[in-house]
Amino acid sequence: MGRGWILGLAMLPVLAASAEAWAEDYKPVVCKSAVTYAGAPLHAPVGPPVLAQIPKAALDPAMVARLEAAFAQAKTATKAPALTAAVLVPGKGAWERTDSGDQPPLLFWASAGKTLVAVVVLQLVEADKLKLEDPISKYVAGVPNGDVVTIRDLLVHTGGLFSANEDLKARAEHRAHTLDEDLKIIARHGAFSCPGERWRYSNTGYALLGKVIETVDGRSWQDAVDARIVKPLGLKSLRMLAEGDRAEDVARLVSAKEAPMQPAWAGAAGPAVGSAGDMARVWAALLGGKLLKQDTVTTMFARLYPMFDSGSFYGLGVMAIEVPDPDGSKSLWLGHLGGAPGANAVVAYSVKDGAIVAAALTGDGSATATANLLLKQVRAPSQER
Repeated sequence: MGRGWILGLAMLPVLAASAEAWAEDYKPVVCKSAVTYAGAPLHAPVGPPVLAQIPKAALDPAMVARLEAAFAQAKTATKAPALTAAVLVPGKGAWERTDSGDQPPLLFWASAGKTLVAVVVLQLVEADKLKLEDPISKYVAGVPNGDVVTIRDLLVHTGGLFSANEDLKARAEHRAHTLDEDLKIIARHGAFSCPGERWRYSNTGYALLGKVIETVDGRSWQDAVDARIVKPLGLKSLRMLAEGDRAEDVARLVSAKEAPMQPAWAGAAGPAVGSAGDMARVWAALLGGKLLKQDTVTTMFARLYPMFDSGSFYGLGVMAIEVPDPDGSKSLWLGHLGGAPGANAVVAYSVKDGAIVAAALTGDGSATATANLLLKQVRAPSQER
Protein backbone atom coordinates (compact mmCIF):
# COMPACT_ATOMS: atom_id res chain seq x y z
CA MET A 1 0.00 0.00 0.00
CA GLY A 2 2.97 2.36 0.40
CA ARG A 3 3.96 4.75 -2.35
CA GLY A 4 7.20 6.18 -0.99
CA TRP A 5 10.14 6.99 -3.22
CA ILE A 6 9.02 5.70 -6.64
CA LEU A 7 9.52 7.87 -9.68
CA GLY A 8 8.87 6.87 -13.25
CA LEU A 9 11.76 8.53 -15.04
CA ALA A 10 14.69 6.22 -14.54
CA MET A 11 17.27 8.55 -16.03
CA LEU A 12 16.60 11.30 -13.46
CA PRO A 13 17.58 11.25 -9.80
CA VAL A 14 14.76 10.72 -7.36
CA LEU A 15 12.95 13.99 -6.65
CA ALA A 16 14.83 15.74 -9.43
CA ALA A 17 14.52 19.50 -9.28
CA SER A 18 12.27 19.58 -12.34
CA ALA A 19 9.81 17.29 -10.57
CA GLU A 20 9.73 18.98 -7.16
CA ALA A 21 6.85 21.11 -5.94
CA TRP A 22 6.58 21.39 -2.18
CA ALA A 23 3.56 22.94 -0.49
CA GLU A 24 5.35 26.25 0.06
CA ASP A 25 6.11 26.44 -3.68
CA TYR A 26 2.53 26.86 -4.84
CA LYS A 27 -0.85 28.06 -3.68
CA PRO A 28 -3.32 25.13 -3.54
CA VAL A 29 -6.29 25.48 -5.85
CA VAL A 30 -9.91 24.41 -5.50
CA CYS A 31 -11.55 23.59 -8.83
CA LYS A 32 -15.17 23.18 -9.86
CA SER A 33 -14.32 21.78 -13.29
CA ALA A 34 -11.49 20.64 -15.49
CA VAL A 35 -9.64 23.28 -17.49
CA THR A 36 -7.85 23.48 -20.83
CA TYR A 37 -4.30 22.15 -20.95
CA ALA A 38 -1.77 24.98 -20.63
CA GLY A 39 1.56 23.14 -20.56
CA ALA A 40 4.30 22.53 -23.09
CA PRO A 41 3.31 21.16 -26.53
CA LEU A 42 2.07 17.59 -26.70
CA HIS A 43 3.76 14.90 -28.73
CA ALA A 44 1.92 13.91 -31.89
CA PRO A 45 -0.30 10.85 -31.42
CA VAL A 46 1.51 7.56 -31.97
CA GLY A 47 -0.20 4.70 -33.75
CA PRO A 48 1.17 1.62 -31.94
CA PRO A 49 1.80 -1.36 -34.21
CA VAL A 50 0.06 -4.71 -33.87
CA LEU A 51 2.94 -7.07 -33.19
CA ALA A 52 3.26 -10.54 -34.62
CA GLN A 53 3.58 -13.45 -32.22
CA ILE A 54 6.93 -14.09 -30.54
CA PRO A 55 8.07 -17.63 -31.42
CA LYS A 56 9.34 -19.77 -28.57
CA ALA A 57 12.52 -20.40 -30.55
CA ALA A 58 15.78 -18.66 -29.72
CA LEU A 59 17.10 -15.91 -31.93
CA ASP A 60 19.76 -16.80 -34.47
CA PRO A 61 23.13 -17.82 -32.97
CA ALA A 62 25.02 -14.78 -34.26
CA MET A 63 22.56 -12.38 -32.66
CA VAL A 64 22.55 -14.38 -29.44
CA ALA A 65 26.35 -14.18 -29.29
CA ARG A 66 26.21 -10.40 -29.74
CA LEU A 67 23.53 -10.08 -27.04
CA GLU A 68 25.48 -12.20 -24.57
CA ALA A 69 28.58 -10.09 -25.11
CA ALA A 70 26.57 -6.88 -24.73
CA PHE A 71 24.99 -8.18 -21.52
CA ALA A 72 28.41 -8.87 -20.03
CA GLN A 73 29.60 -5.43 -21.15
CA ALA A 74 26.57 -3.74 -19.58
CA LYS A 75 26.93 -5.56 -16.27
CA THR A 76 30.55 -4.45 -16.02
CA ALA A 77 29.86 -0.87 -17.10
CA THR A 78 26.88 -0.37 -14.77
CA LYS A 79 28.55 -2.19 -11.86
CA ALA A 80 25.15 -3.75 -11.25
CA PRO A 81 25.13 -6.47 -8.57
CA ALA A 82 22.08 -7.94 -10.34
CA LEU A 83 20.91 -7.52 -13.93
CA THR A 84 18.11 -9.10 -15.95
CA ALA A 85 17.55 -8.40 -19.62
CA ALA A 86 15.50 -9.71 -22.53
CA VAL A 87 15.02 -9.03 -26.23
CA LEU A 88 11.96 -10.28 -28.11
CA VAL A 89 11.75 -9.97 -31.90
CA PRO A 90 8.24 -10.57 -33.30
CA GLY A 91 8.20 -13.38 -35.82
CA LYS A 92 11.78 -14.41 -35.00
CA GLY A 93 12.31 -15.39 -31.38
CA ALA A 94 13.57 -14.38 -27.96
CA TRP A 95 16.67 -14.04 -25.82
CA GLU A 96 16.88 -13.44 -22.09
CA ARG A 97 19.55 -13.51 -19.44
CA THR A 98 19.76 -12.90 -15.69
CA ASP A 99 22.88 -12.59 -13.58
CA SER A 100 22.09 -11.75 -9.97
CA GLY A 101 25.34 -12.98 -8.44
CA ASP A 102 24.71 -14.09 -4.89
CA GLN A 103 21.31 -12.37 -4.82
CA PRO A 104 17.87 -13.88 -5.60
CA PRO A 105 16.96 -14.01 -9.31
CA LEU A 106 13.99 -11.61 -9.45
CA LEU A 107 14.40 -7.88 -10.07
CA PHE A 108 12.30 -4.86 -9.05
CA TRP A 109 10.68 -2.90 -11.91
CA ALA A 110 9.55 0.16 -9.93
CA SER A 111 7.26 2.41 -11.98
CA ALA A 112 7.53 0.24 -15.08
CA GLY A 113 4.85 -1.79 -13.29
CA LYS A 114 2.38 1.09 -13.62
CA THR A 115 1.45 -0.14 -17.10
CA LEU A 116 0.04 -3.36 -15.65
CA VAL A 117 -2.18 -1.37 -13.29
CA ALA A 118 -3.28 0.80 -16.20
CA VAL A 119 -4.08 -2.25 -18.33
CA VAL A 120 -6.38 -3.66 -15.63
CA VAL A 121 -8.16 -0.30 -15.32
CA LEU A 122 -8.67 -0.21 -19.09
CA GLN A 123 -9.90 -3.81 -19.11
CA LEU A 124 -12.55 -2.74 -16.59
CA VAL A 125 -13.43 0.17 -18.86
CA GLU A 126 -13.83 -2.21 -21.80
CA ALA A 127 -16.09 -4.37 -19.63
CA ASP A 128 -18.27 -1.31 -18.84
CA LYS A 129 -17.49 -1.62 -15.14
CA LEU A 130 -16.17 1.93 -14.96
CA LYS A 131 -15.60 4.91 -17.25
CA LEU A 132 -12.49 6.97 -17.91
CA GLU A 133 -14.48 10.10 -17.11
CA ASP A 134 -15.68 8.84 -13.72
CA PRO A 135 -14.58 11.22 -10.95
CA ILE A 136 -12.32 9.63 -8.37
CA SER A 137 -14.78 10.76 -5.66
CA LYS A 138 -17.08 8.01 -6.92
CA TYR A 139 -14.63 5.48 -5.49
CA VAL A 140 -12.46 7.29 -2.91
CA ALA A 141 -13.39 10.18 -0.61
CA GLY A 142 -11.04 12.90 0.52
CA VAL A 143 -9.14 13.53 -2.73
CA PRO A 144 -8.52 17.24 -3.45
CA ASN A 145 -10.85 18.27 -6.28
CA GLY A 146 -12.04 14.67 -6.28
CA ASP A 147 -15.39 15.56 -7.89
CA VAL A 148 -13.62 16.71 -11.07
CA VAL A 149 -10.40 14.62 -11.11
CA THR A 150 -11.17 11.65 -13.37
CA ILE A 151 -9.81 8.14 -13.84
CA ARG A 152 -8.28 9.37 -17.09
CA ASP A 153 -6.50 12.16 -15.20
CA LEU A 154 -5.00 9.66 -12.76
CA LEU A 155 -3.80 7.36 -15.53
CA VAL A 156 -2.05 10.17 -17.40
CA HIS A 157 -1.01 12.33 -14.38
CA THR A 158 -3.07 15.41 -15.21
CA GLY A 159 -5.16 15.42 -12.02
CA GLY A 160 -3.11 18.17 -10.39
CA LEU A 161 -2.53 16.00 -7.32
CA PHE A 162 0.47 16.23 -5.05
CA SER A 163 2.49 13.00 -4.88
CA ALA A 164 2.64 11.93 -1.23
CA ASN A 165 6.16 10.50 -1.61
CA GLU A 166 7.42 14.08 -2.12
CA ASP A 167 6.43 15.11 1.39
CA LEU A 168 9.73 15.59 3.24
CA LYS A 169 8.41 14.31 6.56
CA ALA A 170 6.95 11.19 4.94
CA ARG A 171 10.21 10.49 3.12
CA ALA A 172 12.21 10.89 6.31
CA GLU A 173 10.10 8.18 7.96
CA HIS A 174 11.50 5.69 5.43
CA ARG A 175 8.60 3.26 5.57
CA ALA A 176 5.48 2.23 3.72
CA HIS A 177 2.45 4.50 3.99
CA THR A 178 -1.16 3.42 3.72
CA LEU A 179 -3.58 4.98 1.27
CA ASP A 180 -5.33 6.72 4.19
CA GLU A 181 -2.00 8.25 5.21
CA ASP A 182 -1.34 9.35 1.64
CA LEU A 183 -4.78 10.95 1.45
CA LYS A 184 -4.05 12.99 4.55
CA ILE A 185 -0.75 14.13 3.06
CA ILE A 186 -2.20 15.22 -0.28
CA ALA A 187 -5.14 16.90 1.44
CA ARG A 188 -2.72 18.88 3.59
CA HIS A 189 -0.71 20.01 0.57
CA GLY A 190 -3.74 20.58 -1.66
CA ALA A 191 -3.90 20.42 -5.45
CA PHE A 192 -1.30 22.35 -7.41
CA SER A 193 -3.49 22.79 -10.51
CA CYS A 194 -6.97 22.07 -11.83
CA PRO A 195 -7.52 18.77 -13.66
CA GLY A 196 -6.31 18.89 -17.24
CA GLU A 197 -4.29 22.08 -16.85
CA ARG A 198 -0.83 20.62 -16.25
CA TRP A 199 1.06 17.35 -16.38
CA ARG A 200 2.77 16.34 -13.16
CA TYR A 201 3.78 12.87 -12.04
CA SER A 202 1.83 11.60 -9.04
CA ASN A 203 2.44 8.19 -7.52
CA THR A 204 -0.56 8.83 -5.29
CA GLY A 205 -2.71 8.88 -8.42
CA TYR A 206 -1.78 5.25 -9.07
CA ALA A 207 -2.35 4.35 -5.43
CA LEU A 208 -5.88 5.65 -5.96
CA LEU A 209 -6.23 3.56 -9.12
CA GLY A 210 -5.34 0.48 -7.09
CA LYS A 211 -8.25 1.28 -4.80
CA VAL A 212 -10.53 1.77 -7.80
CA ILE A 213 -9.60 -1.69 -9.09
CA GLU A 214 -10.35 -3.24 -5.70
CA THR A 215 -13.73 -1.51 -5.48
CA VAL A 216 -14.83 -2.39 -9.02
CA ASP A 217 -13.27 -5.83 -9.45
CA GLY A 218 -14.02 -7.12 -5.96
CA ARG A 219 -10.49 -8.29 -5.16
CA SER A 220 -7.11 -6.78 -4.37
CA TRP A 221 -5.41 -4.97 -7.22
CA GLN A 222 -2.56 -7.51 -6.94
CA ASP A 223 -4.99 -10.40 -7.45
CA ALA A 224 -6.65 -8.54 -10.32
CA VAL A 225 -3.32 -8.11 -12.14
CA ASP A 226 -2.48 -11.75 -11.48
CA ALA A 227 -5.84 -13.02 -12.76
CA ARG A 228 -6.12 -10.68 -15.73
CA ILE A 229 -2.51 -10.53 -16.97
CA VAL A 230 -0.02 -12.85 -15.28
CA LYS A 231 -1.95 -16.14 -15.35
CA PRO A 232 -3.52 -15.76 -18.84
CA LEU A 233 -0.05 -15.10 -20.28
CA GLY A 234 1.50 -18.03 -18.40
CA LEU A 235 4.16 -15.87 -16.77
CA LYS A 236 6.15 -17.75 -14.14
CA SER A 237 8.21 -15.12 -12.32
CA LEU A 238 6.14 -11.92 -12.44
CA ARG A 239 4.11 -10.88 -9.41
CA MET A 240 2.73 -7.77 -7.77
CA LEU A 241 4.06 -7.17 -4.28
CA ALA A 242 1.50 -7.09 -1.50
CA GLU A 243 1.77 -4.92 1.61
CA GLY A 244 4.28 -6.43 3.99
CA ASP A 245 5.84 -8.72 1.36
CA ARG A 246 9.48 -9.01 2.40
CA ALA A 247 10.45 -9.84 -1.20
CA GLU A 248 13.02 -12.39 -0.07
CA ASP A 249 13.23 -13.79 -3.62
CA VAL A 250 14.04 -10.34 -5.04
CA ALA A 251 17.57 -9.00 -5.50
CA ARG A 252 18.39 -6.50 -2.78
CA LEU A 253 18.36 -2.83 -3.81
CA VAL A 254 21.72 -1.11 -3.27
CA SER A 255 22.75 2.50 -3.78
CA ALA A 256 25.71 4.71 -2.95
CA LYS A 257 23.50 7.81 -3.34
CA GLU A 258 20.46 7.31 -1.10
CA ALA A 259 19.08 4.72 1.31
CA PRO A 260 17.10 2.20 -0.78
CA MET A 261 13.45 1.51 -0.16
CA GLN A 262 11.81 -1.85 0.31
CA PRO A 263 10.15 -2.81 -3.00
CA ALA A 264 6.79 -3.58 -1.37
CA TRP A 265 6.53 0.03 -0.19
CA ALA A 266 5.70 1.05 -3.75
CA GLY A 267 2.14 -0.27 -3.75
CA ALA A 268 0.20 0.24 -6.98
CA ALA A 269 2.66 2.98 -8.02
CA GLY A 270 5.41 0.46 -8.72
CA PRO A 271 4.27 -3.05 -8.00
CA ALA A 272 6.13 -5.55 -10.18
CA VAL A 273 9.01 -7.94 -9.56
CA GLY A 274 10.14 -10.64 -11.94
CA SER A 275 12.39 -11.47 -14.85
CA ALA A 276 12.99 -9.29 -17.90
CA GLY A 277 11.56 -12.04 -20.07
CA ASP A 278 8.21 -11.90 -18.30
CA MET A 279 8.03 -8.10 -18.36
CA ALA A 280 8.86 -8.09 -22.07
CA ARG A 281 6.11 -10.64 -22.71
CA VAL A 282 3.56 -8.36 -21.06
CA TRP A 283 4.39 -5.72 -23.63
CA ALA A 284 4.37 -8.26 -26.46
CA ALA A 285 0.86 -9.22 -25.37
CA LEU A 286 -0.24 -5.61 -25.00
CA LEU A 287 0.96 -4.62 -28.48
CA GLY A 288 -0.14 -7.98 -29.88
CA GLY A 289 -3.79 -7.43 -28.96
CA LYS A 290 -3.97 -10.09 -26.25
CA LEU A 291 -4.75 -7.81 -23.29
CA LEU A 292 -6.81 -4.96 -24.73
CA LYS A 293 -8.66 -4.10 -27.90
CA GLN A 294 -6.54 -2.37 -30.51
CA ASP A 295 -8.63 0.80 -30.27
CA THR A 296 -7.89 0.94 -26.54
CA VAL A 297 -4.15 0.46 -27.09
CA THR A 298 -4.25 3.26 -29.65
CA THR A 299 -5.99 5.48 -27.08
CA MET A 300 -3.14 4.86 -24.63
CA PHE A 301 -0.77 6.66 -27.04
CA ALA A 302 -3.21 9.19 -28.50
CA ARG A 303 -2.48 12.09 -26.14
CA LEU A 304 1.12 12.24 -24.98
CA TYR A 305 2.15 14.86 -22.43
CA PRO A 306 5.74 16.14 -22.11
CA MET A 307 7.41 14.82 -18.96
CA PHE A 308 10.36 15.95 -16.84
CA ASP A 309 12.95 16.01 -19.60
CA SER A 310 13.04 16.68 -23.32
CA GLY A 311 12.12 13.56 -25.26
CA SER A 312 9.87 11.73 -22.78
CA PHE A 313 6.07 11.80 -23.06
CA TYR A 314 3.27 10.19 -21.02
CA GLY A 315 0.00 8.61 -22.12
CA LEU A 316 -2.49 6.35 -20.33
CA GLY A 317 -0.02 4.38 -18.22
CA VAL A 318 2.55 4.29 -21.02
CA MET A 319 5.44 6.39 -22.25
CA ALA A 320 6.79 7.42 -25.64
CA ILE A 321 10.53 8.03 -25.41
CA GLU A 322 12.65 9.68 -28.10
CA VAL A 323 16.14 8.18 -27.84
CA PRO A 324 18.94 10.11 -29.61
CA ASP A 325 20.97 8.13 -32.16
CA PRO A 326 24.63 8.82 -33.01
CA ASP A 327 23.68 10.18 -36.46
CA GLY A 328 21.48 12.88 -34.90
CA SER A 329 18.18 11.09 -35.56
CA LYS A 330 15.89 9.76 -32.85
CA SER A 331 14.52 6.30 -32.19
CA LEU A 332 11.02 6.05 -30.73
CA TRP A 333 10.46 3.66 -27.85
CA LEU A 334 6.97 2.77 -26.62
CA GLY A 335 7.12 1.50 -23.06
CA HIS A 336 7.72 2.64 -19.49
CA LEU A 337 10.72 3.56 -17.35
CA GLY A 338 11.14 2.85 -13.66
CA GLY A 339 13.53 4.02 -11.00
CA ALA A 340 14.11 4.23 -7.26
CA PRO A 341 17.25 4.45 -5.10
CA GLY A 342 19.10 1.24 -5.83
CA ALA A 343 16.98 0.11 -8.80
CA ASN A 344 16.56 1.08 -12.44
CA ALA A 345 14.36 -0.45 -15.14
CA VAL A 346 12.93 -0.02 -18.63
CA VAL A 347 10.70 -2.04 -20.93
CA ALA A 348 9.96 -0.78 -24.41
CA TYR A 349 9.22 -1.58 -28.03
CA SER A 350 11.72 0.08 -30.36
CA VAL A 351 9.87 1.12 -33.50
CA LYS A 352 13.13 1.44 -35.44
CA ASP A 353 14.41 -1.98 -34.45
CA GLY A 354 11.09 -3.82 -34.43
CA ALA A 355 11.99 -5.42 -31.11
CA ILE A 356 10.98 -5.34 -27.46
CA VAL A 357 13.72 -4.82 -24.92
CA ALA A 358 13.52 -5.07 -21.14
CA ALA A 359 16.22 -4.47 -18.56
CA ALA A 360 16.23 -4.08 -14.79
CA LEU A 361 19.20 -3.76 -12.48
CA THR A 362 20.21 -3.02 -8.92
CA GLY A 363 22.70 -0.32 -8.06
CA ASP A 364 23.03 3.15 -9.54
CA GLY A 365 23.57 2.20 -13.20
CA SER A 366 21.34 2.92 -16.19
CA ALA A 367 18.87 0.35 -17.47
CA THR A 368 18.14 2.66 -20.41
CA ALA A 369 21.77 2.60 -21.55
CA THR A 370 21.76 -1.18 -21.13
CA ALA A 371 18.62 -1.51 -23.25
CA ASN A 372 20.07 0.74 -25.94
CA LEU A 373 23.22 -1.37 -26.10
CA LEU A 374 21.15 -4.54 -26.45
CA LEU A 375 19.03 -3.08 -29.24
CA LYS A 376 22.16 -2.28 -31.22
CA GLN A 377 22.85 -6.01 -31.32
CA VAL A 378 19.48 -6.65 -32.98
CA ARG A 379 20.52 -4.64 -36.03
CA ALA A 380 22.60 -6.37 -38.65
CA PRO A 381 26.30 -5.44 -38.29
CA SER A 382 26.10 -3.54 -41.59
CA GLN A 383 23.46 -1.22 -40.06
CA GLU A 384 25.89 -0.11 -37.37
CA ARG A 385 28.58 1.11 -39.77
